[in-house]
Amino acid sequence: MLFANEENGLRGGTKYAAEAKSNNEKHLFALESDAGGFTLRGFAFTMPAATLEHCRRWVPLLIPYGVYEFRQGGGGADIGPLNSAMNVPIAGLSPDSQRYFDVHHARNDVFELVHKRELELGAINMAALIYLVDKYGL
Repeated sequence: MLFANEENGLRGGTKYAAEAKSNNEKHLFALESDAGGFTLRGFAFTMPAATLEHCRRWVPLLIPYGVYEFRQGGGGADIGPLNSAMNVPIAGLSPDSQRYFDVHHARNDVFELVHKRELELGAINMAALIYLVDKYGL
C-alpha cells in the first residue's frame, strides 16, 4: 500500500486507518520502510512485549542477511495511525542511520544513488518478515 502526505500531516495514513476502522477491516500487521535504503540492522516494533518475544525467535533465521535486532518502539509514521486507531501491531525497517541526513530531502536524494545491494537486502528481509508473520503468526 502506498500513502501520501506524511510530510504534510500524515493525511494518507490517517485517512486509511479511519476508513479501515469504519469498515471494520481486520489488519494483522503493518510494516513500513521509511528510514533510508541503507545497510539493514533490524526491525523496530510497536506491539505487546510477549508478541515481540515470540517474533525474536526468528532473528537467527535472518542473521545471515544482516538482521540482528528486533527492538521495541517503532513502525513508522504512515502506519502509526493503524496502531493508535485499531491497535494493529506495526514494525519498521531499521537500517544503519549514519548517512540518513546526508541525503534526506537533499538534492542527492535520488534513486540512482541508492546502493542496490543495501536496498535489496532491505526488501528481502521485509519479505522474509512478512512470510514469518504469515507462517507462525503473532
